[in-house]
Amino acid sequence: MDANFAVRRAGGVVVVALFGDYDLSRAATLHTQLLDVLRARPTGIVIDCSEVTFCDLACLRTMANLGRRSIAVGTWMRMAGPSPIVRRLLEITGLCTSLPCYTDVEAALRGKGRAAVPAGRGAEATAVAS
Repeated sequence: MDANFAVRRAGGVVVVALFGDYDLSRAATLHTQLLDVLRARPTGIVIDCSEVTFCDLACLRTMANLGRRSIAVGTWMRMAGPSPIVRRLLEITGLCTSLPCYTDVEAALRGKGRAAVPAGRGAEATAVAS
């Protein structure tokens, strides 16, 4: 894994922490790395985006496609801590249906507050339990 990608386990769930910028030039690498995580067949995958400074549509589409693929193998995939701009991109493209967003990693691990933080609101927004 490269320096902008860290993996840890939380029980049967894999937490993938992304750091820095993710644009078209990193989409193929991101796809390969997430596919490697999925091949291990964890119960779930949480993509921690709290330290992502930029993420374009190519990388979001890559994550959403892996989210759909994970469902096919019985693994759930969730995004944690995306910036307001990333959340908005997911909403307007409809990718949020295959890549649900949570306020932080802990909420994503619990599955509470799915897609509850409206675009344009910061971390101070309160998640609505699902």
